[in-house]
Amino acid sequence: MQAALARGLAVSGSILGNGSGLTGFTSISREEICCLALKGLSADTVSFSGSPVYANETHNYFSKENFVQPACVFSPETAEHVAYAVRIFNETNCNFSVRSGGHLPVPGSNGKNGAVLLVTSKLKALNVRGKVARIGPGNTWTEVYRETDKVGKVVLGGRIGSVGVGGLVLGGGVSFQGPEHGFSCDTVVNFQVVTADGLIRNANSTSNPDLFWALKGGSNRFGIVTAFDMKMYPLSNVAGGTITYQFTSLQLVLDQVDIFYRLSNPDPKISFFVNVMDAADLGFGRFIEVVLYHGRPSVVVPAALQPFFNIPGIVSNTYSVKPYSELIPNGREGLQPGIFSHTWRSVTYRASGAVNRRVAVIFQEEVNRFRENNGRRLKPGVFTLAYEPYAASMLDASRTTGRNALGLNGDNGPLMLALLTYSWFNQTESAIRTAAVKASVNRMKGYSIAAGKHVDFVYLNAAAPDQDPFRSYGNTNFQRLRNIRRKYDPRGVFSVLQAGGFRL
Repeated sequence: MQAALARGLAVSGSILGNGSGLTGFTSISREEICCLALKGLSADTVSFSGSPVYANETHNYFSKENFVQPACVFSPETAEHVAYAVRIFNETNCNFSVRSGGHLPVPGSNGKNGAVLLVTSKLKALNVRGKVARIGPGNTWTEVYRETDKVGKVVLGGRIGSVGVGGLVLGGGVSFQGPEHGFSCDTVVNFQVVTADGLIRNANSTSNPDLFWALKGGSNRFGIVTAFDMKMYPLSNVAGGTITYQFTSLQLVLDQVDIFYRLSNPDPKISFFVNVMDAADLGFGRFIEVVLYHGRPSVVVPAALQPFFNIPGIVSNTYSVKPYSELIPNGREGLQPGIFSHTWRSVTYRASGAVNRRVAVIFQEEVNRFRENNGRRLKPGVFTLAYEPYAASMLDASRTTGRNALGLNGDNGPLMLALLTYSWFNQTESAIRTAAVKASVNRMKGYSIAAGKHVDFVYLNAAAPDQDPFRSYGNTNFQRLRNIRRKYDPRGVFSVLQAGGFRL
């Protein structure tokens, strides 16, 4: 450790203006040593408490509960910077964490107090020329879509624009084009990734193909991805938007969802999701949102979607022909990043109208019970139940792209992921809200099991802290992921030194 500090001080001496060598640093932490060594790369790569960059990056999270106080913030500008950092982490044995978009609302998932926080904010390569886009993990999907719009193409990314590229793709990634092309990770043709030995590698179908497979759903346990090369697909304008209904229309909306997924051959260019919102605590009441997408732009609503327009109780309707980047909201109204704390949990089941209806009843019952038990001492909040369908064609798409680690196929589908989210203003209600969400989802899961519809799959990007996404991929895939992790990271740099993420 002293040798690492000496090297760090030697490299960064002119920047630090400290000629005292090791004097006064005998009790310095490993993480502080890392910060000093990393400072030698550039005056702009490391920020300490009190600086504007540090303040911004440590609060640049979707959920307030993820705000952190790291030893320093490291903002690499190149893959070589990341590789240098990983070698420093190895040499000093210091704790670190990595943050891309910071959207997963699991405390500690992408930052830890006292550790080095590596942020990808400056890794913003974005080249959309040709058939494959090169995308740095520091981009948001809004930034990506604005560029792909210019060339009449699209990549399979997030359905909320403020979500970061890195976390979404490595966890699988669900997009509006999923029924046609699969999960977002299925459309990656190459990952540029820094592995635990500090080397920059390419992982694709011919170079490190085992690592390529593992990164498609294996999240952050195999390295730090510094660029994603993703297929692009032709797309000019799209037809889509949000229909908002009165809460009394819920049953009719769910009926139509059920009818759509009982079609023998649903149009793969059509997709949607449903939000059931209870924002009564904020004075907005209860309502339903159906977010619609049609990849064939036309002012004529396709027949399969027309019934949504015939449901009574429509409050507003933004469906129109527009550029894709304008369809994707940059952040749900009222739930902007960093304002609320969030806790969520999901359950997956085979598409079923009966289960959908029962899940909605449980949602309402549990929200009412939560208010009755805790109402007077609670801060205002929002309660959201999202229905996110997985078309059978989406689950099958990976068969033509070398498969992914998720362990799903069309034989399981179509599936429905129900995501329950509680959001609130302060950071002091985490325990009671997390417990309430868990109790609600356990009831939903219990009903889906009793109905013979439950699927033991936990989508990593919608998982709670105590859920185990990797084991839900199936024992074969789980063991394969562990073997690949040991091959590329025998010392456990990304399992032991890296804070956050789900254990593998």
